[in-house]
Amino acid sequence: MLDAPSGTEEVVLPSELEVLDSIDESTLKYSRLAGIDNGTASMVAMAAIEAVTNAVLHGNAECGGKEVTVRYEWEPGEFRITVHDEGKGFDLSCVHDPTDPERCMASSGRGIYIMREVMDSVEFEMSEKSGTTVTMVKFA
Repeated sequence: MLDAPSGTEEVVLPSELEVLDSIDESTLKYSRLAGIDNGTASMVAMAAIEAVTNAVLHGNAECGGKEVTVRYEWEPGEFRITVHDEGKGFDLSCVHDPTDPERCMASSGRGIYIMREVMDSVEFEMSEKSGTTVTMVKFA
């Protein structure tokens, strides 16, 4: 594990899918500072990309005037990613199970599942007035 200091970085991005490359790069960089190995860091980046994709497509409904805020917090042994959109939120109980045989061939709907499989903790906070916040934690 790296003996790196703790840190925080926050970026505010336009609600566009073009930001995903920068999310991948940033997530890899900061997860390594938390001591996460390269293979796991790639999986964590995939979870971050899924969270930001959901924020852009579903949360902000691809509205060009809205933003997505991504906050990274790291310390040796722990990496936290918080993704916030400006949408109306959603009912988590209405999210389909992508492992259901009837859904396994669907072209979308795996983002939350991927986040939960990759990360050690995934929490959602939703408000119609202030948007959705997803907080994901990975331990090294």
